[in-house]
Amino acid sequence: MNIIVFDDWKNKFSGDIIDHWRSLGHQVLFDPQWEAMKEADITFFYQASNTAVEGVQKEHTGKIYVQAVDIEVWAGQATAVDYTKVDGLFFMAKHIQDYVLNQISFSGNTALIKPGIDTKKYTLTQRSDQGRLPIRKIAYVVGDHRIWDVKRFDIAMQMLKGLMVAQPEIRWELHVRGTYSTHVQYNTYCQYLEENLGLKENLIWYPDKVEDMNAWLEDKDFFLLPSTKEAFSYATAEAMSKGIKPIINNWQGSKETWGKYVCDTYGEMLYEILRGENKPEEYRAYIVENYEQQRYLNELDLFLGIV
Repeated sequence: MNIIVFDDWKNKFSGDIIDHWRSLGHQVLFDPQWEAMKEADITFFYQASNTAVEGVQKEHTGKIYVQAVDIEVWAGQATAVDYTKVDGLFFMAKHIQDYVLNQISFSGNTALIKPGIDTKKYTLTQRSDQGRLPIRKIAYVVGDHRIWDVKRFDIAMQMLKGLMVAQPEIRWELHVRGTYSTHVQYNTYCQYLEENLGLKENLIWYPDKVEDMNAWLEDKDFFLLPSTKEAFSYATAEAMSKGIKPIINNWQGSKETWGKYVCDTYGEMLYEILRGENKPEEYRAYIVENYEQQRYLNELDLFLGIV
């Protein structure tokens, strides 16, 4: 089967899908020229973005499948796609599915296909205070290379300060993957907080791309996700696979994705860190049960008719 994949995120998450299809013997092209659609059995748009808006209008002979993920839904591109040209539309989160299907008229096949990650890449780490310095490390991943307001880095910093005040005998660190963005006002506010709250020595910065996420997570005690919106969070799933306690804010759809690990308020999130309970095996088991990669790939193959 000849499959082509368009992904605005440049293989950030679609790479495993492509590798899987190639392992089945299919020919897969990534981000080809539009001309390739004329020969493709399947054209797969990883996001219902501007690329999909334009692409579904191109000449093609095979079937077209589109995934509506998250940011392109709220920005309006997902509802701008001409779905009369689309054979299948699927989603990774129910709140995204409900929103989009209430905005469009679509007679093709739809599905909710929850994401999956390869848990074999992440070794379970048992954490012990024995022989350790009084230090706690909190992992925070900004997503999409830059800090922006919906990821609530300002809240993460205020929580860090709260922990420092509540337990001054412990050195609290926020380990941040990513950089400041071009959003001048929000960046200025966050930089003001960093200075005003005296956090410079407690913020540890890393580039967005970490070659070995398993190694990066090895010494982290908590994973913090104070976002106000997500469809899914691969970084959270990776941390839980590693046995790290997740501290997750309650955005729309959050509890459908993360269940009992969601906190209703930022105060509750702070409490969950301070109370110290940690159940590494339980966190990993939740991901294995709900977001294992092979289940995801099987469901995706079935929906797209790939055998």
